[in-house]
Amino acid sequence: MNIVWTWWGVPGTFGLIAAWFCAIVALRIAPKRALNRRLSLILLLEGTFVAGHMGLLFFFDNQAIVSALMTIGMAARFALLFQYLAFLAIALDTPLIAPFRTPVAKNVLNVASVVGAIFVFAKPELYFSELYNPGWAPWNFQFVGMGLWVVQLQGAVYIFGLVAALSAFFGTEKGSVARNRAMWFAIAFGFRDIFAGFLQILYPILRPVPFWGEFIYNPAQAIAFSVYFLLLAYGVLRWQLFDIDLKVKLVLRQSTVVAMVAGGFIVASETLESMVPVSGTALSIAVAVVILILLRPMHRFALGMTDRLMSSVQNTPEYLDARKNAVYRATLEGAVEDGIVTDMERRILDRLREELGISPDDAAAIENEYRQR
Repeated sequence: MNIVWTWWGVPGTFGLIAAWFCAIVALRIAPKRALNRRLSLILLLEGTFVAGHMGLLFFFDNQAIVSALMTIGMAARFALLFQYLAFLAIALDTPLIAPFRTPVAKNVLNVASVVGAIFVFAKPELYFSELYNPGWAPWNFQFVGMGLWVVQLQGAVYIFGLVAALSAFFGTEKGSVARNRAMWFAIAFGFRDIFAGFLQILYPILRPVPFWGEFIYNPAQAIAFSVYFLLLAYGVLRWQLFDIDLKVKLVLRQSTVVAMVAGGFIVASETLESMVPVSGTALSIAVAVVILILLRPMHRFALGMTDRLMSSVQNTPEYLDARKNAVYRATLEGAVEDGIVTDMERRILDRLREELGISPDDAAAIENEYRQR
């Protein structure tokens, strides 16, 4: 078995890492919340099929390993069709999702997921074409038969999720956590589905197109999924972590500097190499000196850019207090979704209030404000 390098597999592999990382974070933050558990499951399944169909398989020249990755990815894809609907039933407040909220519907969706995945492992040949060499990787495949049906149905389910998110946004109370969460879901779903959702439905038409069919259904689609994973996780976790916006702002700032340093190093190296006849070591030292000189201006640029993009996010006592109150209010809304606050939910609220450092009087004021609204 040889591992072969190809950049075509990088976006899908990154998608696996991003999806599984967000799944672990969501589960660690609130393992007892049904929304977080469902979110983690969805991210695990989506990351698995992205890696198995658009990423890891391109790095192997062993047909048995490639076939195993394809089968695992399809099993995850089949299970996702039903688990995605179960996730929407918990995540969104809209009549469109009501049929999937009943206990019977949840059990049916769970059983269908397991049966579908088992059927894929039993008969993988029903879903894939023969392996072929695309030129840019050792092996690739196309969906045929049942696989084509699964992919197109997945696209339809994704589009339904986008419509449901928009319905929840316009149907919930302005300023509520449910509406804000629906907004972020609509952003995440929209980013993915305007590209990937319709691509699944149009697979029989677009996939056979020479080169471009390979490109849009592999690295391009994997990039869209990777961004969607991050947006979806953020849409849930921003109401559970009061300082998540500060962390996102810090990551944006640092990644901007890293990208500028890396880009500057590559450009400067290529430029100097074509202009100055010096050795590789001397060239690297010269470029490093130039980068060090420009590091402070690049940091100032990144600082200014993130401040403009996230101008309301500031590490101040006023901002942190507002975010803590928002997280407490979001948990309160989740607790009273069924009309009552149970003793267990009250204990959770009290513990959260203590962890956030919110006084009993402020917590009572938040609850009174919520009841009046």
